[in-house]
Amino acid sequence: MGLHDKKKKKLISDTTDQLQEFIDLAKTNVITLGESIDNVTAGVNDAIRDNSHITSVVNDVSRSTNDQLRLVQNTTAKVNQLNSTVETITESIGNMQELAIGSNEAVANGRDNLDTYKSHIVEVTESMQNTANFIGILRENIAEIAETIKLIVRISDQLNMLSLNSSIEAARAGEAGRGFSVVAQQITVLSNDTKTRIGNINEILKKIMESSENVEDSIHQSITDLEESNEIFEETVSSFKDITEKNEAVINKIQSMGRDIESISRVAQTTSEMGQQLSDSAQSISEMTDEVTQIVDEEQESFTKINDTVDGLQFMLGRLEGLVNKYNKDIRPVSKTSPTEIKIGVVMPFGHEFWMQVREGVLYAKKELAKKNCIVDFMPIEDITLQKYMDAVNKCIDEKYAGIAMVGYYEELAPLVDKAASRGIPCITFNSEFETPSKRLTFVGQNAYDSGVISANTMAKKIGEKGNVLVVTSDKSITNHELRRSGFNETISNYKDINLIGLIECHDSNDEAYRKVKDFLSKNKDIDGVYIVAGGQIGAINALSECNLSGKVKVVLYDFMKDILEAISKGSVTAAIGQDPFRQGHDPIIYLYNNAMTGELPPEKNMWTKIDVVDKSNVGNYLT
Repeated sequence: MGLHDKKKKKLISDTTDQLQEFIDLAKTNVITLGESIDNVTAGVNDAIRDNSHITSVVNDVSRSTNDQLRLVQNTTAKVNQLNSTVETITESIGNMQELAIGSNEAVANGRDNLDTYKSHIVEVTESMQNTANFIGILRENIAEIAETIKLIVRISDQLNMLSLNSSIEAARAGEAGRGFSVVAQQITVLSNDTKTRIGNINEILKKIMESSENVEDSIHQSITDLEESNEIFEETVSSFKDITEKNEAVINKIQSMGRDIESISRVAQTTSEMGQQLSDSAQSISEMTDEVTQIVDEEQESFTKINDTVDGLQFMLGRLEGLVNKYNKDIRPVSKTSPTEIKIGVVMPFGHEFWMQVREGVLYAKKELAKKNCIVDFMPIEDITLQKYMDAVNKCIDEKYAGIAMVGYYEELAPLVDKAASRGIPCITFNSEFETPSKRLTFVGQNAYDSGVISANTMAKKIGEKGNVLVVTSDKSITNHELRRSGFNETISNYKDINLIGLIECHDSNDEAYRKVKDFLSKNKDIDGVYIVAGGQIGAINALSECNLSGKVKVVLYDFMKDILEAISKGSVTAAIGQDPFRQGHDPIIYLYNNAMTGELPPEKNMWTKIDVVDKSNVGNYLT
């Protein structure tokens, strides 16, 4: 073959590779754009529904605000009326308080007057009692006079007897007794006159006694009446005292009511002011709802325009898919459509950016099979455990899926593949393969050993075929990663000036990789390269950076995540080995569908995906 033919063949090969890269990128963009269009469409539809709801709500709010405005205005008017009433009540309470205070003062004066009157009554009572005592003494004296009068009467009677006897004796004496007879006559006259006068005195004394008895009875009755009056007076004083106390309580209540009314007045005034503010606010809300309604109407028009744009993007996406399908040389679903609905399960890890790229292949296959009555059940496992894997696979078996695509992370899953096959459910492994033989249809993924060989040759080239290399792996129990390491170790051993100086397990953890690599670097200064078999890349890169070895130590690792590509562009990563994640997610699903429809088997027991190498010379093709 001539030089011209070789150049022509290389040009065709390069063109084919570039076209394939374009097709792969277009497929990824189809998924990304399709998802974006679906999200935008769903978002716009939701927004339109929300807008309609908002319009309805705004109208309701507007009506409610107007009702509220009217209510607030009525309330404000009633509060103002209440305020006026409160002021009237306050004035009335003030008047009542003045009257109550005046009444209390009058009662106090009356009580003082009663006290004065009582003192006078007491004095009168004492005077009358003294008079009664005097009359009693007078009666006793009159009684003594009466006794004396009785004595005088007896003496007068004795004088009469003496005069009579004297007259008799004078008569006997004759002439000699005539003078004595005259004396006897005069004594008789004096005695009779005395008796007469004593009788008059007796009558007078009798009348005095009768009068004194009446006066005494009257005085005693008056004293009794005064005593009864005094009791009534005491009750009256007590009533006045009770009236005073109750009046004071009334005054206190009135004063308390006055304070309460003042508080009510202040609250009413504040309520009135707040009502006015609420009225103003309601008026503003009413105006704002009108503006919102106008804005919503404008947004509705915008959404309509967005929908038109989405329709245009949908049309462009359809044309892009048509262009991809025209030049697509990858496995494609057969034309036959399943007469009944079938399911294909995809069980894989999730959460890492690499698996997001695998997911794009899954979604593209799902899109291709959407019109073929086939449901692709994407079953991501974020916190990876054997049990979660087994539960997901058993679910597919129990529900009689048409096929199962799974990542062969654990050897314990191999028996489940055989269990599914015994029930007529074909399985395809991808990305990672079991070391234990199983009845899977095929494995879709990178030839792990060959990728290790390519990684070793890339590392040797980057460090000038001499130096010390550290290997960072995930877990020595993972078959796929161990195949990569085996290919690397066996190939690097062909370079006699390259030494493998250590092996670190980081279990796909950036934190663990950071700690262990930094610890290793603190003890081993002479290092030229780091080969990272699986996860933990960012942790190892950060450890190199902190030890001032970024760019000085060559780093070869796996996968084309955005941060890895940027690290290559900056020089902190030397090269990345790609394993075609899109096809790992896409092809197993299509092979399983075709097998379910036609019984067609995959062409090979191992369907190897591309092994690409990205370094600073071509990283720009992947970052744009």
